[in-house]
Amino acid sequence: MSEAEGNKVWLDYTQEELDYNYNQRALALDFQVYLDRYDTDSKRARATLACRRDIAFGPSEDENLDIFTTDKPDAPVVVFIHGGAWMRQSKEMVSYPAEAFVAAGAHYVAVNFGLVPAVTLDEQVRQARASIAWVYRNAQSFGADPEQLYVVGHSSGAHVAGMTIVTDWDTEYDLPRNVIKGAMLYSGMYELEPVRLSSRNEYMHLDHAAVDRNSSIRRIPSDGPPLIIGSGGGEHEEFQRQSKEFAEAWRAAGLSCREINLPGFHHFAVSFEFVRPGSEPLAAMLELIKL
Repeated sequence: MSEAEGNKVWLDYTQEELDYNYNQRALALDFQVYLDRYDTDSKRARATLACRRDIAFGPSEDENLDIFTTDKPDAPVVVFIHGGAWMRQSKEMVSYPAEAFVAAGAHYVAVNFGLVPAVTLDEQVRQARASIAWVYRNAQSFGADPEQLYVVGHSSGAHVAGMTIVTDWDTEYDLPRNVIKGAMLYSGMYELEPVRLSSRNEYMHLDHAAVDRNSSIRRIPSDGPPLIIGSGGGEHEEFQRQSKEFAEAWRAAGLSCREINLPGFHHFAVSFEFVRPGSEPLAAMLELIKL
């Protein structure tokens, strides 16, 4: 083995290359423009849409959610899990997709949860699962149909949302196994071993057992919901690989999965394109929801 080959730490990546592939801000140098837009567009949504804010779904102060409601009776409900490298952002940054989903006739729920490293990744996933259970059990209180519950996640939120779709809902939460009827996950991570090997592990503190517990690609069920898996052609190669391999594994299990890759869109631009009215991803999601 040559010295160069010996320096590979994941697939064909050296440590420097792997760290680069898990640093989205290094590739999308205009990321602050998009972070500012999260804030501006989300403030507009909260100011213009009917919204119930800061509803507790768990015991900690971080476990709360916002519900944006539609006038349509017994409407579907879309639960959004925000991104931010597991360590940043909040539900306040992802009010903006409510505009598209409410207009289409669905309720929209933005979920807040504890952030790494103040909580472990296991706890973050547990809180997200608890939010799904709360929405299912309380859907009728805000006019939603609990049998039409869908999940959306972006970036690390797609990872966490991916963990909700492989949950044993019947044994762990005493809920129907198919509580989630479908999901759209974009720019996410589904195998965490490269994350453990990257510089992100300086704050993630993942060991082999945590990687195994929290890699959804290792836990694909035989009866999972239909998925839309997306990425941007302007994202890091590793993020595009993660999406492609998860989609392939989902289909290999005999499950339905549609892949959407958007040429030229980087990680932060993807976050808006996937919920833009008239876009291919949003049209696919509304078709999945039957709206």
